[in-house]
Amino acid sequence: MNSYKHLKNVLFHNIKTLSQVCSIFCVNPDADFTRNRKLDFETIMKIILCMGASSIKDELLKFNDFSIDTPSASAFVQARSKIKPEAFKALFDGFNKKTFKKKLFHGYRLLAIDGSELPIDNTIFDDETTELRHGTLAKPYSAYHLNASYDLLERTYDDIIIQGEAKKDENDAFCQLVDRYDGQKAIFIADRGYESYNGFEHVVHSGHKYIIRVKDIESTTSITKSLGPFPDGEFDVDVFRMLTLKQTKMTKACPEIYKIITKSMRFDFMDKENPWYEFNCRVVRFKISDDKYETIITNLSREDFSMEEIREIYNMRWGEETSFRELKYAIGLNALHAKKRKLIQQEIYARMIMYNFCQRIVQEIKIPKKDRNKYTYRVNFTKSIHIIREFLRKKVERIHL
Repeated sequence: MNSYKHLKNVLFHNIKTLSQVCSIFCVNPDADFTRNRKLDFETIMKIILCMGASSIKDELLKFNDFSIDTPSASAFVQARSKIKPEAFKALFDGFNKKTFKKKLFHGYRLLAIDGSELPIDNTIFDDETTELRHGTLAKPYSAYHLNASYDLLERTYDDIIIQGEAKKDENDAFCQLVDRYDGQKAIFIADRGYESYNGFEHVVHSGHKYIIRVKDIESTTSITKSLGPFPDGEFDVDVFRMLTLKQTKMTKACPEIYKIITKSMRFDFMDKENPWYEFNCRVVRFKISDDKYETIITNLSREDFSMEEIREIYNMRWGEETSFRELKYAIGLNALHAKKRKLIQQEIYARMIMYNFCQRIVQEIKIPKKDRNKYTYRVNFTKSIHIIREFLRKKVERIHL
């Protein structure tokens, strides 16, 4: 069982372990954090983790129990600027590895992959995060795009890729998240925008499964246009296509057999020496209202997962949408304390660590069901965060939720 004290000990032990090799994560490894100072590597990491939506000055006062010896905001900013964001990514991965609790659906982890836009300060322009948004009042806009894989059953983030809004590529991020995953067998679930032959086959080559919603068969830009024809109404069919780089009379004349991969389409499993690739998938279409349908492409077998089970799994994907709202508003990702891009990345990782820390505590809390009460109550996650953050600052020894 992940008790809250155990989780705190694991988190702080991971920070201490990183501090012992902190030169790896320092901007100037030969000089940074080589002297004994009040704001050492370990303390800076903890402060950033515990920060809420208040100003830096107020957050420092809270962390130091309103001591007269509280460091200044400028000293803190100067110290945190010495740490690379990779330190927080290493902490994110290390904490997940030590505290992950296995929860499965028919033997699979359910990992939803989605993206969310995070607006940031646009007084600093750079090619990665800043773009000119056209309109009646065209002006520069800066943001990061968060691509995250989210465990729908454990309700925690498994991995994240941060991209600048001007350079975002969700399909590439999807492939990276799949390739980096080294856990037990999983079903990767994604929405429209993530469908591509390349993404499908990255999952297949990783040995896992996927459920991806695509534009309906009635859309002229749907990927299913190259996989049909399909019957009207609901259906569940297997599809085969021979993917090829060759544009010959034969491949063009038989679209029901061949799918030409053009130069503008990324596909990592073919080249000039090997211009053919067998693609197999299952296309499922089910009704969601009187006149509306959803279309899913998957590699799950019909023997193991029925249409209804695929519908059930896909509907669970909305849990990641909820998590992004909680991450931004309850955890406080929207209340950034930095303008510099590397420092913003620190806070993104820190908020995601805090989200997982809070969720793993809250998930263990069971509210006893009262007599004559037919309802099952859940802990208020937003309120819990404030209590857990105080616990992490050492102000409370026990958590009362």
